[in-house]
Amino acid sequence: MERWEVRPTPSNDDPDRHLLLIQGEKGDVAALLKRFGALMGRPYPSQVEGFNQCLVLHRLKPEARAKLDAWLNQGASPMTVTPAPVSIPPASEIPVLDPSPVPPAPSFPELVALAADPEIVPSPPPPAPSLPPQPAPATAEPDFAPLPTASASYPVSAELRQDWAMESLLVGAYNRFAHAAAMSVVTSPGSMYNPLFLYGVPGTGKSHLLNAIASALSKGLGGTVLLSTSGSRLSRAVNAALERGSMVEIETRINNSKALLIDDIHLMAVSDQNKDALANVFKTFFDRGQQVVITSLYPPKSLSALEEVLRFSFSKGWSVDLKVPSSIVQKDIIAASAERAGAELGSDEIALLHDKLSVWGYQDLTQWLKRIVVFKRIRTAADQPSNLQVLLPLIFDPLLSGGAAAPKPPDSFVPPVAGDDAESLAVIAPKGQDGLGAFAAATFYEFGSRNGFAKVYRHALWDVYDATQPYGVPFLIGEMCARARVTRALIIGPMADSPLGPRAAEFAHATRRILESFNVEMAWIPYNGLSLSAYYLNAHLDFARLPPRA
Repeated sequence: MERWEVRPTPSNDDPDRHLLLIQGEKGDVAALLKRFGALMGRPYPSQVEGFNQCLVLHRLKPEARAKLDAWLNQGASPMTVTPAPVSIPPASEIPVLDPSPVPPAPSFPELVALAADPEIVPSPPPPAPSLPPQPAPATAEPDFAPLPTASASYPVSAELRQDWAMESLLVGAYNRFAHAAAMSVVTSPGSMYNPLFLYGVPGTGKSHLLNAIASALSKGLGGTVLLSTSGSRLSRAVNAALERGSMVEIETRINNSKALLIDDIHLMAVSDQNKDALANVFKTFFDRGQQVVITSLYPPKSLSALEEVLRFSFSKGWSVDLKVPSSIVQKDIIAASAERAGAELGSDEIALLHDKLSVWGYQDLTQWLKRIVVFKRIRTAADQPSNLQVLLPLIFDPLLSGGAAAPKPPDSFVPPVAGDDAESLAVIAPKGQDGLGAFAAATFYEFGSRNGFAKVYRHALWDVYDATQPYGVPFLIGEMCARARVTRALIIGPMADSPLGPRAAEFAHATRRILESFNVEMAWIPYNGLSLSAYYLNAHLDFARLPPRA
């Protein structure tokens, strides 16, 4: 790194906001993100003379500033310049990003319906698509019957993953205390660690650990008396029961349960209609002294409003922060996860994938491994090379480098004829972008027909979301898909200049987690990736079904 400078750029929401300007190599940015990623937004090219990269620093307190300055001083001297306000340039002035390191998907506190103290890490707006969406004729996005108003019953429990057990959990400095607390819960539920609140950024193993606790508890308490769910699944089940007047079914399930485990409680959609019913769920377990385990992206202090509505304190038991594993442990996690996924990766391939995910972020490891497994099988069946050195330049590298343009879709699009047993598909695009859903769907099929993906889907839902609304959109998308009873959803990301545009990564991550709780597979096409073939290839891979886990 040749030089650096930190400039104050306060905002109404973040008076401690700063901008870090650097002149250096990609490796310098990668090292910065690895050491201080929690403070930083996504890097983007600098428009300030003398610097080639910018990173926004959020809530930079004096202690964190001192550590950052000390670290930066090891590699370069600060550039003495009179501080001046620096604004992030509009999308039209930002060139297409080169393969710069991308930090893990940041948090999205606004998704908690009543969350407090949000800590958002915005990233610069993505560039507009290089291939503009083609206008679609009136028949391109056909009118469908209105969504049903009456909600069907919805299962409150989530199925446990047999491969996410205590035996398959890697333990290290990053999760040792959390593991010790989990073992105490298993051996003596409802005693010391109650509730047990596990939190940390994506990719730290919260869901694995929660599932492992649930599996171990089910052996002692019995699987039928264990309520393991997620924030979005629980709120959805309660909503459906309230609409149908069948809360007695959920109450019976709760009364017969001896432990409650909730993944992603920050994605619990709380409303005036369901808040009392949800609060009673927790009250029932605490009144009986039964074990409660919760996971979240955020610490309890960021969920104070949710605590108030649910009428109990997340921190009255034990709160444990799961840290990001070291580089060595990350390789071990990739190897163990690849083995469970059936990816059959050699040591060189594990090292290569570790290299790539060090840039992209480990929050999507499970998703990438699924893509690799599916793509390997397809290419092996076609007698084509299927080692990772061949696959990653097709499914991974273009997403960072820009890659080649996708084929131009036809001027009009009519969904292909699908059989009665075809998987049902939703296509959901930003509101006000006429023909964008048809454009993405046509490109999806056009790419598939040229590359051996012959599967067609029954188009059960065409809809839009409002990208000008920064709150709650992932919940609305989940509700759309649940009511239409789709199993696949093709989601087009928000425009760069919309309120959701700078937060597209958080938006995608939250939407995927919510749809997963509804058993819906999501394929995500960023607005600035509409012309990129790799996104459509990954969409086909994401929609593929893997054999059931052993």
